[in-house]
Amino acid sequence: MNLSHVLAVVVVVASASVTVTLRARAQEDLSEATPGRHRHYESPQHFAIEFRISPYTPDVDSDPALNGATPYKTVFGSSPRVLIGAEFDWQALRIPHFGALGPGVSAGIMTISDPASFKDTSRGPSQETTSLAIYPFAVMAVLRVDALWRDAGIPLVPYAKLGIGYALWRASNTLGTSSINGVVGQGHSVGTHVALGLSLNLNVFDSYAAQNLDDAMGVNGTYLFAEWTREDLTGLGVQTDPLRVGGTNWNFGLAFEF
Repeated sequence: MNLSHVLAVVVVVASASVTVTLRARAQEDLSEATPGRHRHYESPQHFAIEFRISPYTPDVDSDPALNGATPYKTVFGSSPRVLIGAEFDWQALRIPHFGALGPGVSAGIMTISDPASFKDTSRGPSQETTSLAIYPFAVMAVLRVDALWRDAGIPLVPYAKLGIGYALWRASNTLGTSSINGVVGQGHSVGTHVALGLSLNLNVFDSYAAQNLDDAMGVNGTYLFAEWTREDLTGLGVQTDPLRVGGTNWNFGLAFEF
């Protein structure tokens, strides 16, 4: 092979190399500009929002001052009612290879309405309606242990909450707020709030959709959760004989971290 042949081979190889490089760069630029194609990027995470629903039975009849009477069960029965709520958490402190810690606030609502009964129960229900509305709130510290998900890829996040519970309540009938012997049927109750829960990270089922949601709205993770909650609204030593509208219940819902 003479020198001219060698130079020709070198030129062909160099041209082919340049062509491949240019095509690769063009494809990379196109993938970045094409909607639906992602770089592996996660937006910063600082907060969580929860939406929940739960069967709920307030502890009204547990008050020892009632001497065994069961006014709540007598009027509303023993079947649980529906409580809906929401929570906002600030993940203020990130503990490497463990989880996140920060304050949270929650609010909810439960309303019950049933026909009022006569004192003589043999007469059946009256034409009036008896209602009870409860608005529970809580301020708490929230610890989410997400190391299993972040470090091991296991999509489970256990968590715990501890804080102060507070509830507004109002008992009423067809004519308005109830009043017996000058005592108005509305007020508030305070106590403790404790919760333990487990979240399932849904990102693992569709990582492409999860990346889309992060790119569009900054949502890092979507979770299904189940949570055991105990609100012991017995006064916390600062109230005398409050209406015990707290309770123990299971919550189920959706959570979003962003």
